Amino acid sequence: MVPSRWRVVVIVVGLLSAAIARAQSPQEKKRSDILKELGLKKKPPAPPEAGAPPPPVAEPPAEEGEEAGGVRKPGEDKAGAEKKAAAGPAAPSFQRAIHPLLMTTCKPCHTAGGPAQLSHLLLTGDPATDHHAIARFVKARDPDASALLSKVTGTTPHGGGPLWPTTSAQYQRVAAWIRGGAKLDAAPQPQTTPAPEAAAPAPRAARQHQPAAGQPATGALAPEPAAGQAPAVPAESTPAPPATTTLAQPRPSRFAADVHPILLSTCALCHRPGGPAGMTRLLFSGDAAKDEAAARAFVDVQAPERSPLITKSSGQMHGGGAVLPAGDARMETILSWARGLAAPAAPEAGTAPPGPTPAAPTVQPPAPPAAAPPPPPDLGGHGMPAGLALPLGFMLDGRFSLDYERRQFTGNPFGGASVNALRSYHHFLFLSHDAAEDPCGLSLEVLTLQFWEAHCRVPRLPAPLRLTLAGGKIVVPFGADPLFHQNYGGLGGFDQPVLPVIWAIEGAAAHLVVDRRPIVVTDDLFVIRGYALPHADSIINLQSGFSPEDATKLGFGNRIGLSWMFVSAWYSAYYNPLGFGRRLFMQALDLTVWRPRGIPVLQHFSLSAGLLRADVSGGGPGVGGVGFDYYDFADYLQLRYHPFDWLYIQYRTGLRTFDNRRGVIVDNTRLTSADASTHNFGVVARYHGLTAGLYYFINLEKVDEIPNDLVRLSVVYEF
Repeated sequence: MVPSRWRVVVIVVGLLSAAIARAQSPQEKKRSDILKELGLKKKPPAPPEAGAPPPPVAEPPAEEGEEAGGVRKPGEDKAGAEKKAAAGPAAPSFQRAIHPLLMTTCKPCHTAGGPAQLSHLLLTGDPATDHHAIARFVKARDPDASALLSKVTGTTPHGGGPLWPTTSAQYQRVAAWIRGGAKLDAAPQPQTTPAPEAAAPAPRAARQHQPAAGQPATGALAPEPAAGQAPAVPAESTPAPPATTTLAQPRPSRFAADVHPILLSTCALCHRPGGPAGMTRLLFSGDAAKDEAAARAFVDVQAPERSPLITKSSGQMHGGGAVLPAGDARMETILSWARGLAAPAAPEAGTAPPGPTPAAPTVQPPAPPAAAPPPPPDLGGHGMPAGLALPLGFMLDGRFSLDYERRQFTGNPFGGASVNALRSYHHFLFLSHDAAEDPCGLSLEVLTLQFWEAHCRVPRLPAPLRLTLAGGKIVVPFGADPLFHQNYGGLGGFDQPVLPVIWAIEGAAAHLVVDRRPIVVTDDLFVIRGYALPHADSIINLQSGFSPEDATKLGFGNRIGLSWMFVSAWYSAYYNPLGFGRRLFMQALDLTVWRPRGIPVLQHFSLSAGLLRADVSGGGPGVGGVGFDYYDFADYLQLRYHPFDWLYIQYRTGLRTFDNRRGVIVDNTRLTSADASTHNFGVVARYHGLTAGLYYFINLEKVDEIPNDLVRLSVVYEF
């Protein structure tokens, strides 16, 4: 039996506890629970100044390492909370803190159909399924040795490169979750508590989730109410009456904390020095200050919604397609930052107040070498290989192939006269060094030295001009795509019979780019070791008839390119004295229409076409002139249907004729078996760096038909 005086004490203590609990608002309880769950301590509020107005009701930005959202588990009483606090800080919530972070950082690549879909880690978006996949990459007994952490920091090889330093908030949050047992917590329960009468439901924009420092926003998180604001209520609940309290405007996104992690996880895989988009203006180095200067150049402060950074991310005029589809919360984060560039923004914590924000970006990113406006990458699939990063800023990329062929038939590839062949046409290693902070770079093929060149960017040119100078054994900028894909005559790559398979020769070039979006104009001037005739009456061989090194004949060329939206066009001209008074003048015209995004039906097709004519004229008595001058002609037409981003069906055809002296295209009086046409049918699938294609070539000679039709199964690996 408790004495009466102690009974009174117990009753008084109980009443005081109840009064304290009633004095604490539901939102304050909720915030305390979040801090406990994340293992953080609540900062004491600053004492209000005398006469100062009450603080706004909007929730302040999340602190470093703090995750917004989360509620107290049902049935958890004060004693249970005290017991949890005595056991130590709680691990971060997987569903509210870790899973959204993995969705924004890892899922863009580690998903079905993504660049890293062939790896052992695939994410689906379902927390339970993804937790099971992630659990294989963590070690709860030794968190720092977890493969998940060593990959994102770059300690072990990672195709996406290092993503988080060990001092970052993201790393510390995931490490804390692993130390806590890497458990899958229960899903948060919906709030059903009616709103206080003094607060009204906030507008949708005011309830938008604010990401933690260093973590981009994601659509996987539900909007959370701000302090003093009513939580969401079911449709059947009675809404709270309107209030006159003024809500604070949400702050603009910060580049280093909010935007930079998004760009690194979605864009930097291609837009990096030596990457698949390393020839574009937009390059990311991983340094937030430098990358912000690069991204600012693609923001239109007068109309942020029409900024190239926004439109290209959504798939407009972007060879990589839509990396941030409509409705993605990460797009809203980038757009919020872009809107904030139009007016001075509040300084981030720990930084000095910035000066006035300029009306237009004043820092131009260094321009890598640019040839002509390149067509969107000929992916035929989803994603591009990331390459292998080496010390001192070097990057190594490779391309290897294995081809099974059925040759020497006309009509029936399984006939007795057909033969089998196993070939490898691609065995290349490309070494490059092109850092954003270095004005000069280097690129070469290291196995066979097919090409090697050094280049330097000319600084301090007025916008929108960019100029790059290159020298060495350069890839000659002639035609739409000089490296491997000259399709003149209907054949491409190592089947090309008109121009060199890889037209790389000693010389120098200047690449000028005039960027007036949406129109881009390029001009490529070059001088190279050109062609030469061994005899006065020789017929020039455009594949191999180059002048000897000790008797060089210089060739001069110019290629002009024009790109507008999804259309690109090139005009190429080349002049070369051949000796004996003879001269070569060669011209080519190429056109590419690449999958016009947003146009029904047509967005699944790409078209390219081109033609080439090489005229040889001049000469002394008895050589050249009327009846002796001649020309070569070749053309191509290629149509591709892309039912999926990883698959395309191709038809290509082309005509090639040599040593014509009459007519415009074909001289029917001088036909040989070298004058022919090709029809090529193919089906090609691509997943990241692995490409598989099945091709059928029908080769039709003008005279003396040769049984040289071809079926080829090709597997190519790139990294």
